[in-house]
Amino acid sequence: MSGLFDIDATIIKNETPLTEAFMPERLLHREGQKQYLASCIKPVIAGRTPRNVFLFGPTGVGKTSLLNWMTDELENTTDNVKTVYVNCWKNTTPHAIVSKIVSDLKIFTNPKKQTLELLEDLNSYLLRSSKKIIIALDEVDRIADYDILYDFTRNGYGLVLISNDEFALVDVDARIKSSLSLETVEFKAYTTQEMFEILKDRANISFMPGAIDDVFTKVAAVNADGDARVGIEILRKSALFAEDEGKKKIEKEHIIRARKDALHLKTSQILGTLTEDHKLLFQIISEKQNIPSSELHEEYKTRAKAPISERTYRKYLNTLTSLRLVKADGDVRWRSYSLI
Repeated sequence: MSGLFDIDATIIKNETPLTEAFMPERLLHREGQKQYLASCIKPVIAGRTPRNVFLFGPTGVGKTSLLNWMTDELENTTDNVKTVYVNCWKNTTPHAIVSKIVSDLKIFTNPKKQTLELLEDLNSYLLRSSKKIIIALDEVDRIADYDILYDFTRNGYGLVLISNDEFALVDVDARIKSSLSLETVEFKAYTTQEMFEILKDRANISFMPGAIDDVFTKVAAVNADGDARVGIEILRKSALFAEDEGKKKIEKEHIIRARKDALHLKTSQILGTLTEDHKLLFQIISEKQNIPSSELHEEYKTRAKAPISERTYRKYLNTLTSLRLVKADGDVRWRSYSLI
């Protein structure tokens, strides 16, 4: 026997907790955000309209995980509410958003109907079933027409809006902002100690006993730079690298190799959802390594086929920094950009 398929060096006993789809039974270091979000949603249990809330913070800090955990808890507590999650990267138009909601609720209708007609079907369903609805709009800044938010609030829907950018809704019409009356909940990047505890928890349920020492879990936590998705991917890849070498324990070099793969994967996934102008700005910063804002703007205008306005340009740079693809140093006038 060649031993090609020997499994003596298995490190991973359960890979599911190392994937993005995994829903942990408990969320570490998000107790304050959990309590505040619950207070906003709680009125729906008594048949009242919940308070609309805006969750913001960089990638990998638990916004979507907390929301999914919270909605599961809510639907296990009461049967008079429906929750629907919409990813606005994939559903940018009002029609696409409402169609997704109607489809998820399995409302029988004609998907070719106009948006307002679909809303009428949704309202009829909620009236017949005597249910309230909470709609979660992830990456809300990708919506093509914010008027749909006004339509939702006018109909008494509860909204949870999510973005990486604190200023995602700054350009929303005052009439819509007033109707939303948003509560805000900030999610900061995890500290190294918080990340260590999150990764240790995942390692305990994913790896064989003794597969990784605390010191190397700490190395993974430092290299994750406050992003739980990156940290968990570092754990997964480092375990695979160690298994490929026939090792029974993860070592430091496996984690360092895994960090490069995890950061590259994260960058590729995020860039794939952005506009061509976002990608061009990122490309220029990558090429220059470190570039002053004024020089970046001139280089962008030279290369872009149809340059965006200066205001949109600034917004796009804020998006790249909030997504932790690039970092900004210095004050507004002398700011420079480089890769993280």
